Amino acid sequence: MISDIPNWNKWDDELEYTQIDGNAAKGSKFILKPKGSPKVSMSIEDFVPPFRFVDLSHLPLGKMRTTHEFTQNGSKTEINITMEIWGPLGFLWRKVIGKKQAQGAASQTESFIRRARELKA
Repeated sequence: MISDIPNWNKWDDELEYTQIDGNAAKGSKFILKPKGSPKVSMSIEDFVPPFRFVDLSHLPLGKMRTTHEFTQNGSKTEINITMEIWGPLGFLWRKVIGKKQAQGAASQTESFIRRARELKA
């Protein structure tokens, strides 16, 4: 489900839309449009279905890498999310985007899980 980029806005209330040509694959480029913010050019840095999805946001004078790792633990799936922000304006992007992303990560993950359960049912 994490690779279903055009439908991210169905579980992430902070997004207007996402667009990708074709299927998600390592090296694919896509656009993410947050609500109330400009579009962001993105790329898939690593993708090992269904275990790992790494995207890279191409920000002005900065980059933000978000890693989603899914690990089976018995009948449960553990989700680990890591964000890295760097570049000449990394300090600004950490304040503007990183802090907000970190604060909303738990509720965003809950929405992702609810959506996954709906699709599985």
